[in-house]
Amino acid sequence: MKKIDEMKRYWAVVWISAALFASSCSAGGEGASAGEGSVEFDCSVSAFVGTRAETRELPAELIPDAGALSLSLSGTDGVVASYETLADYDQPLLAEGNYTASFTYGDPEVEGAGAACFSGEEAFTIVARKTVTEPVSVSLANSVFTLVFSDWFRKYYSEFTVNIRTDSGFRAGFVGSASSPLPQTVPQFVKAGTGLYMSGSATKTNGVEVAFPETLVGTTAARTWHTVTVDAGQVGQAGIVVSLDDTPVAVEEIPVELNPDA
Repeated sequence: MKKIDEMKRYWAVVWISAALFASSCSAGGEGASAGEGSVEFDCSVSAFVGTRAETRELPAELIPDAGALSLSLSGTDGVVASYETLADYDQPLLAEGNYTASFTYGDPEVEGAGAACFSGEEAFTIVARKTVTEPVSVSLANSVFTLVFSDWFRKYYSEFTVNIRTDSGFRAGFVGSASSPLPQTVPQFVKAGTGLYMSGSATKTNGVEVAFPETLVGTTAARTWHTVTVDAGQVGQAGIVVSLDDTPVAVEEIPVELNPDA
């Protein structure tokens, strides 16, 4: 009888140990220790960008899938894990405490028609033996501008070429004429905080050719869609007006000497 009682006690210890082991694996990931947990991310990428007066939606083909975002996890001692893409994220065990998840997409040093950059950041807390779920919103990080020409400008200039330059040397050129439809300018992505400079040339309706010296139009802002509007000056004014959103800048026109040696 004593031997049977000892066996019952032995099996009771085994079942208790098994239950404790199962409990440690059920929350926070398999093999989680008493002070570890994990996090999963519910990540969305926003297509909407703010302007001075409203929000605009970026073309769908420029919006990356959430799985293509790069991810970096940082704690009080710096980066603890990083992944080239969110699709590679393996939900590692982390010591309980406070962390920050940083999501990025694109190269912020590149400027151009398809150079959209996205970023987002979320602070979270790891709880021992648990998996926490964090919602994350990622949106445009750099700036974007579109160039438009007013009807008034097209009444005075029959043909025109306009160039926009940034501080880092990126250039976007636009060519149009009064006899053709307005040029369809695509969004140009540039660095936040960069100066936009306008220059160009045009032929007036009276046949006179003029040039526009390079002029600072304004400075871009992060996560903002700017509109650069080229408009004719007032009657009697020898020049045009270029606006970055609602801030106008006068640009002088300089007659072009067709035969300077004549």
